[in-house]
Amino acid sequence: MALITIEQAKQQLRIDYDDQDVDLRMKMEQASEIVVDYLKKPQHGWTETTVPKPVQAAILLVLTALWDDRTGAGGGDYLASNGPVARLLARFRDPAIA
Repeated sequence: MALITIEQAKQQLRIDYDDQDVDLRMKMEQASEIVVDYLKKPQHGWTETTVPKPVQAAILLVLTALWDDRTGAGGGDYLASNGPVARLLARFRDPAIA
């Protein structure tokens, strides 16, 4: 389940058409799952309206990366330890147990 609305996604990506909504919804779900997996919170209980704003911002950044790099040619790692997504999510992430 996507933790952002299609309106938020379209605003982020500056999309004003509907002909790619199926692909966009799939990428919204993928971006949400990527962030939730990174946070290690599969039972988070968030919805589109209750997800913390920094987590929502991170999902939108991941969505942008997925949308802009649909061919897989890009090399940007948004979840690198010093990347923008990781910095947004640092305080929400469950620490790894060694």
